[in-house]
Parts: sequence; C-alpha cells; structure tokens
Amino acid sequence: MNYSPRNMHVWDAWCMPVGDKVHVYHLQRGRPGTKVTDTQQDCLGHAVSGNLVDWEECPHALAPDLVSKQDNWQMWTGCAVWHDNRGYLFYTMRGSESRGMIQKIGLATSADGNRWERHPRNPVIVPDPKWYATDERPVKDIVDCRDLIVARAPDGAGWFGFYATRQPGKELPETSVIACVYSPDLVKWEHRPPAFAPKKYACVEVPDVFPLNGKWYLTCLTGNFYGNQGIWSDPNMVGGTMFAVSDRPEGPYEELKENVLVAGRYSAPITCRSVLFENERHLLYTDREKDGLTDSGSGTFGTLSTPKLLKTDGDRLYAAYSPRIESRVTDELIGAANPLKPRGGDIWGQVWQMPSATWKFGDTVEGESRTGWGVVPLGVKAESFIFEATITLDKKGAAGVALRMDGPMSGAVAVLDARTQSVYFGEAPSFEFVERRLTTLPAKRPIHLRVVNRLEHVEIYVNDDMRLAFSRYRGIGGEVGLFVDRAKAVFSNIRLRALRVE
Repeated sequence: MNYSPRNMHVWDAWCMPVGDKVHVYHLQRGRPGTKVTDTQQDCLGHAVSGNLVDWEECPHALAPDLVSKQDNWQMWTGCAVWHDNRGYLFYTMRGSESRGMIQKIGLATSADGNRWERHPRNPVIVPDPKWYATDERPVKDIVDCRDLIVARAPDGAGWFGFYATRQPGKELPETSVIACVYSPDLVKWEHRPPAFAPKKYACVEVPDVFPLNGKWYLTCLTGNFYGNQGIWSDPNMVGGTMFAVSDRPEGPYEELKENVLVAGRYSAPITCRSVLFENERHLLYTDREKDGLTDSGSGTFGTLSTPKLLKTDGDRLYAAYSPRIESRVTDELIGAANPLKPRGGDIWGQVWQMPSATWKFGDTVEGESRTGWGVVPLGVKAESFIFEATITLDKKGAAGVALRMDGPMSGAVAVLDARTQSVYFGEAPSFEFVERRLTTLPAKRPIHLRVVNRLEHVEIYVNDDMRLAFSRYRGIGGEVGLFVDRAKAVFSNIRLRALRVE
C-alpha cells in the first residue's frame, strides 16, 4: 500500500496534479543488497496515481547533468507545478565544483509531466545577500538553498516561493529561516524578507505552504537531530514536521500554542508535503524504515505514505484519517457480520494466571480493573488492518485496544490515558518501548480510537485526528484484543478490517 519503486527507498517526495491524475516526484536511494547504480539512485523517481493509494512506477523524471559541475550530483528536494498546459519542476542543484555544499535552485519544464528539460536560465534562484546566506556567512563555504515549494498568489497574478536557507546570526539556531521569493512567470524570481524566521531552531527545511479555511499555513521539518532540544510544544516529540500560521502567503508565519503536525520519538515520519486533489488537501510523507527491517536497525529512508487529510479547527493544523485507504479493505474480521468472540483459556500478559481485570460482553463490552491492567484477547489475528472502537472512560483511567500479541507475553497496546491526558502505544507487558503524545481526553464522553497498521507502519487516531505515526516490527501479524488499566471502560462499535498490502 505504501509506495516505493522496485529496489528503491523513497526519500523526499512532492506531487503535481494534472487532470484526474497525480504525478509524484521523489528522491530515492537503493535498498541494501540490491543492484542499483549510483546513476539510477541519483535520478528523480516518478510515479502516477488516480487515487493517491495505488501508484504506477514510471521511468525516472530527471537525471543529474553530468556536463555541469554545479548540477552533476544527486538533485535534492523541490516541487512541481502544472500551469497553462506545462509542467515546471524545481529542484535543488548540487555539484562537484563545491562538493555539493553550495546549493542553488534549478528549473526543468515539460509538456506532459514525463519528459523534462532543464531551463537555460538555471539556476533560477540563488539567495539574495541582502537577507540571506552567502559562501562567507553565516557558515563559511556553505550555502543552504533548497527544498523550494511554490504557491499561487491569492490574486492569481503570480507565484510565491519558499525555500530553506540561512540569515546572518551569531549562533546557529538564530540563522535558519524559510526564505520568500516572488515570480510573475515561474522563471524570474525576486527575493522578499523571510517568511519564517523563528531564530531558535538549528534547521528548518522541506517547507510546504498552502491556504486552508481562510488562513495560510507553513509546515517544515525539524528536530533534535539538527542540534536542538526542547523545541516542541509536546515534550514527548523528538523529530518531525511542525507548522506555523499567517494571514498572508508571504508571512510572517508564527507558531501557535501547539506546533506539532506529524512528529514522534523513535521513527517519526519525515518530509511532509501536501497536494490539493479532488477538492481536498491531502498530506503525504515518508514512512521510515529500519535497516535490516528490524527494530534494532538504524533509521533509514522508506516508502511514500498513504494519504491523510489536512484539517484545521482554528487553533491547530492536524492530519486526519482519510477513507481512501479503505479501497484496500479485503475482509471484515470483527463487525456486524462477525460478532466478537473473546478467546477463552489463559490470561494474557500475566505470569500468574489470576485476573487483573473483569470483562462483560453484550451489545457493548465493559472492562474494569481497580489495581492494574488487563487484556481480553478476541481470538483474531491480523497483519495489516484497521482496528477501531468507541471508548467511554468513567474516571481518570486508561483503556484502548491490544494488537500484535504474538505470544503469551509479547504484544502491544494503543491506549487513551486520561490520567496523563495522552494517547500512547506501548509494548506489553514490560512497556519498555512507548510512543506518546499529549491529547485532550474528556472523561465520560465517547472517544473514537482507530489504529491503522500496515505491516511495520502504525498510525493511531483519536476522533480521526492522527496523533501518532511510527514504524515498529515486533509482533506483526499477532492477535488483537481490548485493554483496560485502573478504570471502568465501555467499548462499542468495535470493528476490525483486513487490508491488502503489497
């Protein structure tokens, strides 16, 4: 269901709608153990979809220009725009003359979105020293100038562009900015003051800019790994994509009380970009993998995610559940046609076979535990699935669903925790691995919890707001169940559907 070309990982990706199709262009790297040449993996990958779920791999879109010393290395991130029956593909130029350290932005054009030719005016954007980086400042012999995203001006008379660069400053976090440029024709660009200049992040990059419900939003990738910590509104986060808001496309953009769009701790998705398709704005990103496809491996690139919907409630921007993935549903394992059948026998997750919770099954399921946590297995196994339930907690406790139970003492839970006002994924029974995000959880009100598990990729939604997304390999294909921890919880509308994943 996630997309990557044969023998390749997907890195940063960006989309261009043309008619009823969407073209995606992406960076790529060869998967370990495959015979992929440097030339192949340095090209921009290309695929086409009619629904953002099923992708058809195409020949590469653009290769490095081997005769140009400023453009003969792997291209980095850009964007693509279809305008007046022509495609404009912007990319980050890197070359051997500066060992890739002096970046510029190049342009290629196309009549069909498949075959691209470089523009003779390349590079079309280099930072203006009036505001931005040179090879002397703020970091000698390095010029950040990458990841351009383009948005149509509200009056339709031109285009705004935004890219990652730096401004002068005495300390690194003071320098990273998202620059603003303007063009009447997508070829000639003039610089404006920074759109986003937070002066507190060691790096912000891979911007996206778009209007939604009367506001303009800017998203960008950042994280502790760049050289900061304590930068998120939620202290559980380590890396991912944040957002800021403005009344104008050119900014300035300001962060709100909550600045997290898609982030996490261990293997958070990276490089979020959106696309307006069939009158809805969808979010796509890179779902990361681990080397060796094991939890002990180092984080690496991965695959293009399934689509999410971008929504705002006025105070924040969030990624919402998209029913487009339901085109891949194959069977309803638990639901109206297959009622719940709790498994009898051993008590799961406990060395001593004495209950830690009691369960009552009827039109709804009631779970209660006064002093610890308990799980009731439901007798069904699933590898890739959508598992959901509506949960009502009667007090400051915790409840959720259990999954990946591949042994009597090995499994995981996705939990609404009213005590800490958070949602978390934890591996039971030791809870040594936990992904957590702060989430408002009112007591005595029904809350919809949904887990989408696509092989190693896990997404957890609260009332269709995606709160967690990460990869984890342990227990894929195990049994599912229900979980309660020092609370009384009522579960209703329990449903488990299998997904087809290639």
